[in-house]
Amino acid sequence: MPIYEKLMGNPFVDAGVCGICEWLGRNVQPEQITPADLEQVVDDIAPMMQTDAGWKNLHGVFPNSVLTNAAYRKQDQVELLKKECQGYLNTIVELEHTGDCMGCGRRSTNTWLSRTNIPLTGSGKLRNFYPTFAEGAGYCSACAFAIQLSPLAFVATGGKFLTLHSNSWKALRSWSRVCIDDIRQQQLRQQIIGSYNPGYANPRNGLFYMARTMSQFQEMRTDENITMQVYCFTNYNQGPELEIYYMPAPVFKFLRIVYQSEFKTAWQEIVRSGYLVNWAKVKSEEDYKNRTNRVYENLLRDISILGYFLNRRIRKPRGNWELLSLYLKEIKTMEQTRLEKIKQVGDFIAECIQESGSDRRLVRLERAKSYEACRNVLLYIIRERIKQGAPTPLFSLDDYVEYLFPESEDFTATPWRETRDLLLFRVYEQLHNWLQERGFVEFDEDNASDSNDESFTEQTEED
Repeated sequence: MPIYEKLMGNPFVDAGVCGICEWLGRNVQPEQITPADLEQVVDDIAPMMQTDAGWKNLHGVFPNSVLTNAAYRKQDQVELLKKECQGYLNTIVELEHTGDCMGCGRRSTNTWLSRTNIPLTGSGKLRNFYPTFAEGAGYCSACAFAIQLSPLAFVATGGKFLTLHSNSWKALRSWSRVCIDDIRQQQLRQQIIGSYNPGYANPRNGLFYMARTMSQFQEMRTDENITMQVYCFTNYNQGPELEIYYMPAPVFKFLRIVYQSEFKTAWQEIVRSGYLVNWAKVKSEEDYKNRTNRVYENLLRDISILGYFLNRRIRKPRGNWELLSLYLKEIKTMEQTRLEKIKQVGDFIAECIQESGSDRRLVRLERAKSYEACRNVLLYIIRERIKQGAPTPLFSLDDYVEYLFPESEDFTATPWRETRDLLLFRVYEQLHNWLQERGFVEFDEDNASDSNDESFTEQTEED
């Protein structure tokens, strides 16, 4: 059996295996790795990983190691690292069917390690930090070796590190490619700075940056259900920390479709609307990339981002109905029949408003802040369509019950706001130019992508 396989299960081991594979060559798979390959990687990487060469952020990964402990400064730290890795290599065995190694569960433990060599494992002889109160944590040599090279696939972020884990080997390899390409560029420039650092101190924004970057690779097909977990950690002696961020498969699939299609520009506008910044003062992406983004936060927390598809200040949609439908179907699992019915009702409302020559009904719909208010607006539109001689009703009773305002298990989550915003989106899409020509919007091109989308709070009675 081989030394490694795809998706061993431990995030640090998998990061190390991915980094090793990518360093050896794009087509190298874990099952092909030999002890000679591992020796070659150590010879290549060890000179770069010493802190004097510039890889200073290793203190947050391997504190007190031969590379970071001041006690080893007067010695050849590169040779010390090679000797340590050689110790692992000399005792590596192939995968078995079962074992008690905490890294793979497929080999027997033959080394007990602390946080000096395994991030977030424990601290010295404080046994309460270790599993089963043992003095150390048990790993096999192969997994311990892989973890020593895991920084190859880490992302440096705000003094911490991001480690990607996934149910997809292709996803891990795609991201490792980005990290390894950066380290090779550092090597060519002879300016070693350590793990890849795209400048994201906000780990949640960093996760979406990773998803956006990975979506550019052709092998990241849109028909696969891929989940992503990012471990944001530091292993500093002063205080180790760990946060875990999870991106569900539907969200990552939606992002892959968006970034590989004509929706990319519109989606970027929606994302920009989620930042809490004064765009007049923004000079570059660096001015806002680490600010809280409400679109990202809501996607990770399974909260609707429908409101960010609407630019209410200028009565214009962000994106088109196809992009909105994609989000609703892929992430919110909305049925196509409901989408089509709401679209039809939105078209009827747009026709009614245009026929009336006034935006009064649109204003009322925008300002509706309860189910009752929203329902009353629709009743007035029904009456107005009758006066206009519309040949078909706005909707049937079945449409109203099944598609516009379907029953909700949780009354506090009744979908009336969702229906209102979908109707507004379609009306804006159909009538934006007409509204602008009639002076019913105060159009400001500079404000088109950064307006605040809070709903109107004033409510007025119908005439």
